[in-house]
Amino acid sequence: MRIKQPGDEIQEGMHGCEEKTTSETKSWSTGFLVNMESKVAEIDCVSIEVSSNDIDLSVLHPDSSSLPIMASLSEADDEESELHTWKKLGFEPTLPICLKFEDVTYKVPVKGEKTPDANKYILHGITGLVHPGEVLALMGPSGGGKTTLLNLLSGRIKLDSGTITYNNQPYSKSLKWRIGFVLQDDVAFPHLTVKETLTYAALLRLPNTLTMQQKKERATYVISELGLERCQNTVIGGTFFRGISGGERKRVCIANEILLNPSLLLLDEPTSGLDSTTALQIVKMLRNIARSGKTVVTTIHQPSSRLFSKFDKLILLGKGSSLYFGKASDAMLYFSSMGCSPLIAMNPAEFLIDLANGNIKDKSVPSDLEDKFFPRNNSLDMKHGKLSQVDVHEYLVEAYAVKEAKLGKTKLIKPLLIDAEPRMKARSSTMEWGTTWWDQFSILFRRGLKERRHEYFSCIRITQVFSTAIVMGLLWWRSDASSPKGLQDQATIWLLFFISVFWAFFPMFTAIFTFPQERVMLAKERSVGMYRLSAYLLARMTSDLPLDLILPLVFLVIVYLMAGLKSTFTAFSLTMLTVFLSVVAAQGLGLTIGAAFMDVKKASTLASVIIMTSMLSGGFFIQKVPVFMSWVRYISFTYHTYRLLLKVHYGCSTGLDAESGSSCKSPFKGLRLDWDGMEVGTMVAMTVGYRILAYAFLRRMKLMTIN
Repeated sequence: MRIKQPGDEIQEGMHGCEEKTTSETKSWSTGFLVNMESKVAEIDCVSIEVSSNDIDLSVLHPDSSSLPIMASLSEADDEESELHTWKKLGFEPTLPICLKFEDVTYKVPVKGEKTPDANKYILHGITGLVHPGEVLALMGPSGGGKTTLLNLLSGRIKLDSGTITYNNQPYSKSLKWRIGFVLQDDVAFPHLTVKETLTYAALLRLPNTLTMQQKKERATYVISELGLERCQNTVIGGTFFRGISGGERKRVCIANEILLNPSLLLLDEPTSGLDSTTALQIVKMLRNIARSGKTVVTTIHQPSSRLFSKFDKLILLGKGSSLYFGKASDAMLYFSSMGCSPLIAMNPAEFLIDLANGNIKDKSVPSDLEDKFFPRNNSLDMKHGKLSQVDVHEYLVEAYAVKEAKLGKTKLIKPLLIDAEPRMKARSSTMEWGTTWWDQFSILFRRGLKERRHEYFSCIRITQVFSTAIVMGLLWWRSDASSPKGLQDQATIWLLFFISVFWAFFPMFTAIFTFPQERVMLAKERSVGMYRLSAYLLARMTSDLPLDLILPLVFLVIVYLMAGLKSTFTAFSLTMLTVFLSVVAAQGLGLTIGAAFMDVKKASTLASVIIMTSMLSGGFFIQKVPVFMSWVRYISFTYHTYRLLLKVHYGCSTGLDAESGSSCKSPFKGLRLDWDGMEVGTMVAMTVGYRILAYAFLRRMKLMTIN
């Protein structure tokens, strides 16, 4: 006879729990769907109310069936610990927001249709509700309207019909600072580290009530809480060089929004492209964020069964219509109650996605659906002898509409009463920036230097400039270009003309890529009110100036030493200043063209035409231009640069006299350099004017909306 050990009673209780769970799994695999999470919760009726001090784990056998239960308890303890940490993350109390939307409809005009009223409906009367502390998942196949609904809830696009309220209040600008939005695509500067990315975001976005040091401390705290310490000094990375992993990039994007301690966090497919383990970590993190008092809404494509169990509520969308709204744990029971169950063991999310697509293969067909369609063969796909996807979709939409009618829509989406209206209006509805204009400028200036130094000093760019300078130096090796005799030799004038053309062509085509490449980032940051456009543009230009000066300086030093241009400090300085004016003027034109088109191909095509026109009218190939085309040369920075270089080195501006073909009558004498103020003024005017045009084009750019 065996003496009962202290842990036997606990083991018996746990064995009983396991037997019940096993039987449920078997019944689920045979088609009788049971939601595992809700049923496991019922096991609590066994009520193993034993403190950790009463359990001697050493008496339990390693192979005991209690191990899964203990692992579950351990996981619950870990989540409770993480939840406590997330509560500490809110430096100021979080405003609870109850999000309610009813009969949300959205349509877009159909292009190419003759009738002006032809519209395509993206969403059809979607209704839902999510409270603080809950995670709402928007699930459905691609093209089902998930991202559109998320954009509507964030206020990024206007609502066609229906209502969306936040604590029973419509959307207002004051809510803009309460809503965090994480895009599906990870948008970040690739050359910045994780710590730099979040620190700059904190400095720009957090309110003036916090000091710079407090903002940096919050960034450090968020890095710690999201588990990014290991990679905080690693660059984000891009297409052509490696950085942090995909899961870490997602966490960085989420951290960017968590910095503001938002009340409502919206995420567009945060688990896309991640493995199941990493995706589960992301969703666990979102659940902990919600438990700290925030409202979380996320789109999801096809989660694993473990990931699916972490959602509190679910909206299943199919072709823009709602097929289910309610607790995620009740979704399987709802479809099972209408007679639609899987005939084989299947992931709940996979089962729901199949239904949203109208696919009922390996699933039982509801009797109502059979009675309705099987007598009418014209509604069947006779080739395969199965119900068509359209029939299944229509049936599920009608079934959910009947459910709404029975329960009553008011009862279905009855919100909790949250008295937060005074706090919602605490922040003025007018535009309020996190920092002053000067702080924005200085922060963006430092960020620009760190981000673009890699671009300016890339191996390709350095090789291009150095090789061009050396080739030019070899071709004009000791050409005595600085003497009047050299002026009569057209080959020596080519050197100055080529310098003016190269330092117009090179910076202009480089600048064209600036705004098209930064378009998504600029639209994202402006849409959340991160900084003023004027501060961004001025910081962008001034941070480029020192970088723009280094390569032309090296280029001219090489050419000067090899070609034998006028070797005085004054001449070199004026030559450098002339080239620098050409660089910033050409760069301004490139920025304007890029901002106007926001398309690299279109901008490059126009830039090629402008460069060719500027080069032909530059004063080297043609001295006499027809009167009706004479205006072209005055808006050509190549023309003004070439004239200034001739005046610096020869004291004249035409190279050869147009009538006699001889050299200029007043070649340079000593240090007398006829540097025309009119030419300089024209170049400065073009530099400023092009940038004002670029600013105007950027003001017209649409902020981040649905892609």
